[in-house]
Amino acid sequence: MKFDYSYIVLFGRPVFEPMVILTNVIFFLFCLFFSRELKKVKHDYALHMSRFIIFMGISGLFGAIAHAVHFQLGDLFFKTIFFISNVLNLLAVYYCFRATYSYTHLTTQSYNINFVRFISMWIIALIGLAFVQNDFVIIKINAAMVLVYALVVHYQAYKRREEKGSAIVVTGISISFFSLIVHSLKISLHEWFNYKDIAHVIMIISLIVIYKGIALNLQTIEARKEDEEEEEEEQSEDLIGNNI
Repeated sequence: MKFDYSYIVLFGRPVFEPMVILTNVIFFLFCLFFSRELKKVKHDYALHMSRFIIFMGISGLFGAIAHAVHFQLGDLFFKTIFFISNVLNLLAVYYCFRATYSYTHLTTQSYNINFVRFISMWIIALIGLAFVQNDFVIIKINAAMVLVYALVVHYQAYKRREEKGSAIVVTGISISFFSLIVHSLKISLHEWFNYKDIAHVIMIISLIVIYKGIALNLQTIEARKEDEEEEEEEQSEDLIGNNI
């Protein structure tokens, strides 16, 4: 079933898909809160994850605006807002990659700047393609690819170092794939709760779980850093003692 045109009337004006607007706004509020919390942590992993989350949230907010006034302002306005939303989603995809890559860098101690530049150019190319086609399929495919990359990296971290936070992130990412499936297959339950609403609810649940995992990972990173500093301090004291 496909229900795209449910609406309510506010002040004599139709507002289409009010549940889509509501779920988008709720998603944005969660993203805003989680992003602000992560920005408090001075670490690349936290910074990039914060940007990944906030760009997703702002994209959802633009989606809410587009749905709210599409009827009043017409297709040109809707397509413009839709393009901006796609650009924000692609930026979210980029920062999801950067966060995951920085997390890999914690243990491998290898950072390939050329690879990062290649991904940056790829995102720019996709933005150009989104301008020409203005198609959400591009976003879904690239989002799925980056999410798979993030899932694999965090799963490996869990298996190698038994990091509980990474296991939680893997769970959250796994949940997010259901939103892609629901949206792609347009699985709807009711006119007032269509595939877009269901996908947004799944994304909210996924976001909460991923944030919990990220927060736990950051605690682990800080604890590991403190242990390394203590070990270095002990080695320095031993070296001084031996010299005496």
